[in-house]
Amino acid sequence: MGLTSGWFAVLLAAAAVAAVAGALVLWPRVRGPRPVRLGARVGLIVLCQLTAILVVMVTVNNEYGFYASWDDLLGRANAGGGRPTAGPGASPTPEVPDYGVKFAAYSQGFQRATVRGWDSGTKGDVIVWLPPQYGKPEFAHTRFPVIEVLHGIPGTPHSFLRGMRLGQVMQEQIAAGRAEPAILVLPTITPDRVNTGCADVEGRSRVATWLTDDVVRTVAHNFRTLPAPRGWAVMGISTGGYCAARLALEYPEVFAAGAALAPDDPSQGTRSPVWLARTEHPRAQLLVESSRQDPESPPRFADAITAAAAPPTRVSTLQLSSGGHNWNTWGRMFPDAFTWVSARLEAPRAVPLDPSAAP
Repeated sequence: MGLTSGWFAVLLAAAAVAAVAGALVLWPRVRGPRPVRLGARVGLIVLCQLTAILVVMVTVNNEYGFYASWDDLLGRANAGGGRPTAGPGASPTPEVPDYGVKFAAYSQGFQRATVRGWDSGTKGDVIVWLPPQYGKPEFAHTRFPVIEVLHGIPGTPHSFLRGMRLGQVMQEQIAAGRAEPAILVLPTITPDRVNTGCADVEGRSRVATWLTDDVVRTVAHNFRTLPAPRGWAVMGISTGGYCAARLALEYPEVFAAGAALAPDDPSQGTRSPVWLARTEHPRAQLLVESSRQDPESPPRFADAITAAAAPPTRVSTLQLSSGGHNWNTWGRMFPDAFTWVSARLEAPRAVPLDPSAAP
């Protein structure tokens, strides 16, 4: 049973109720010497407290996505990576990286795979959503734009499926004609469980290479995608919003546009978004969304990037009048962000496909 399974949460809640009921029934029936009775009753209290704490922990985890699976909780997820070394009797490591990955059906129309980072030396979860048009016969030779969507910290790619129905939000924008059909890619931004602000930090984690190289190559190999940069964009929430701003400004050869939703302070860190906008002057397009009531990502963060930017860098801003730093606010930001990003990406187009092209 999965850590984030609804049935697991129900089972724990039932166990908590049963523990309380059992304590009420057994409390007056405990027999024996005073120390035995005292120990038994303390045990009943501890059992009630323990089950209640587990229910709270699982509920909070399901809401914020701290851990996505038992392996993630126990530290076994995303371990290792890079180019594997062949052991005795093992197949030799391929000289050319193999980006072929089997994406399996996951939840809410998403597909999931654990992806090896051949250049970053790590591996991690990548979740993909395909627009309804992708599987239709009339689009069989069509390549689609791609939007990488980055989670916050704490959080995982799975957080978008629990905090909001991200695929449904995108599908509604497409159906309303406010966005072109696009592939959504949700990679982990902490493949080595280290927050680097999506930068490459030698000796810790090469997250920028993971997001701009390994994830891009893997998705392009397994799906019908348009080429970067005109067909790729990046967006994110909170820490993921900081990352989206940073990557859009630092890697304009990969991403045509970026959208930072309620980002962390963009002036913090080495090669921060503010520093990149002021110093590098990349040919990049960036949207920064904020809420006037969000103390963790106030509008002045967007103002800081805007003030630092100069042509050819272009920064747009949007503000909500209400809403804190939470899923409800981010859910209200995403529709406009999808529309803005879509207008700056190449639309899906039919192209001749090689026999070996992605399905």
